[in-house]
Parts: sequence; C-alpha cells; structure tokens
Amino acid sequence: MSISSKTPVHLRAGSPAQLVATLPYVFGFRPDQSVIVLGLKGRRIDAAARLDASVVLNKFDAEVLRGRLETVTGQGRQVIVVAWHDDTDAAKRAIEAVVDAIGTPDMTVIVSGGRCQADGGGWQECPDGVAEADEAGLPVLGSRGAVEARAAGPSGPEAAAAAEAWASTSESVEAMTLDERRRRAKCLMKEGLAAPEDLTIEECLELASLARQGRVRDVMTAGLTDEAARSHLALWAAVVPKVPDEGAPAVLGLMGLAAWLAGDGALQVCCVERGLALEPEHSLLRLVDTINVMGVHPREWAKVRRLR
Repeated sequence: MSISSKTPVHLRAGSPAQLVATLPYVFGFRPDQSVIVLGLKGRRIDAAARLDASVVLNKFDAEVLRGRLETVTGQGRQVIVVAWHDDTDAAKRAIEAVVDAIGTPDMTVIVSGGRCQADGGGWQECPDGVAEADEAGLPVLGSRGAVEARAAGPSGPEAAAAAEAWASTSESVEAMTLDERRRRAKCLMKEGLAAPEDLTIEECLELASLARQGRVRDVMTAGLTDEAARSHLALWAAVVPKVPDEGAPAVLGLMGLAAWLAGDGALQVCCVERGLALEPEHSLLRLVDTINVMGVHPREWAKVRRLR
C-alpha cells in the first residue's frame, strides 16, 4: 500500500497479521474498538473506511451502513473487513453487521489482545509495528481521542477568556471592508505560514473571524498545494486550539482541508465531525466531508478548487 500524498511510503503485507500491523499507519492512530473496511484493487489498498464498533452495532441499520461503505466496496474492489475490539464476541457481531449490509467480503479479520484471526482460522500474533513506516516517520497516535484533541478548542478558564476576546475581535473584523479583510488575511497567512508558533492569540482569533467569509477564505487557500499542505496544517493547528466554538467551523474546515492534502485522514475526519456538530450546513466543512466520503485523492485538489 502507499501512504501520504506527497512522498509515498510503500508497506507490504504478506499475511493478515502483517496487514493488521499497517492499519495504525493508514489511519494515524491505533484503531481500537473499530470496524475497518478495506477496498483493494489487485494487491493495493485503494480505499478504506473506519467506523466505531459501537456505531456499527447500535446505531446504523444495514441500509445506512451499506450507504456509508459503498464508496469503499464498489468499483470491483476486493473487500477485507477487520473488527478490532477487546471483546471478540463484539468483534464477531460487528463483522456480521457489515456482512448483512454489504454481503460476504473476500476476507474477515478479528483483532484482539495483540492477535488476529482471519476467516475464523487460528490466531496469529500481530507485529508491534512496521519497520519501513517507522523509518519514514509516519505518525501513529495512541488513540482516536488523541487525534480528536488536535481539533479541539479551548476549555475551562481559557474558553471563557477566548469567548470574550472573540467578541471583540469579531466586531473589529466586521468593521472592515472586503478588500481590507482580504489584505489582512493575506498578511496574517504570510506571517502564520512562516512561523505559526509566533502568532498571538489575537492574531489567531482574527484569522478565524476573517475565515468566516468565503471570499476571504479564497485568499487563505490560494497557496494551498500538496507541497505547502503541511505548512498550512501547522498554521491551523496553532489557530484552532485558541478559537471558541462560535468561530471554530471555518478554521476547522481549513484545517481539515490541509489535513486531507497532507495525508492525515484521521485528523480530517475529526475536524469535520466537530465542525459539522457546531454548524451542520457550513459550506467548506460539507465540501471536506464530501471529499472524505467519496474517497477523493489529493491529486484532485485542482479540480475541487474549481468547484468551490
């Protein structure tokens, strides 16, 4: 399989256990308590989806689950379903739910306690990692919660202070003309991309307030390319933790977009989930969500930009 849109890292799996070892690198975190559906073309993972096992078992019926997975299971792909769970009985039930929705896959794998079982066969020990991935520095966080924390806003006393500062900053931005907002956004983007750690709280809030207007966001994404994606991601990773819920949707959309181009699908999903919970019809977040659901490759970014 190939991971990362910028510099591909090819990981090879000759057994179900080796395949399981690659999954934390695919998703950016150890996917405990998850159901994973992989769509393969030939010997290559062409599409992948991860759902919380609890959602598969308790929330989605077969029709809804089929709809969520059709972009992975279609187009003549071979399908592998992996249930990664501490409770092997829950893992089996989760696989049964997926089978009810999509039909019999080419392989099923249960992962539990550091071991895996393919198609009901014997248990195999799973490797702790993949040397090629570790050498390439591919990131793996401890849990999905660790990924969600990267897309979280301020909390506790910081949240109250951020809300107060947000009101003042938003009022100042509202007084600007469109040309003034675009010029200010261009200036802040240049400074933030060069040294995101040097942005003040006020500048982070100003960026978030400016980002609420689509024609200003166009300035913010003008330089967003595969090569610049990680710099943009670092910028929004500095901004998002300082912005209260009221101003978060737009910057979460920008962070999710950069995460997609940088090959960080797990963070992309977390940005979308938090952002759409705050503003379900936000146009940029809906775009980033559609990109994820349809499995759009980052190389299509130039076409996506023309649709905005």
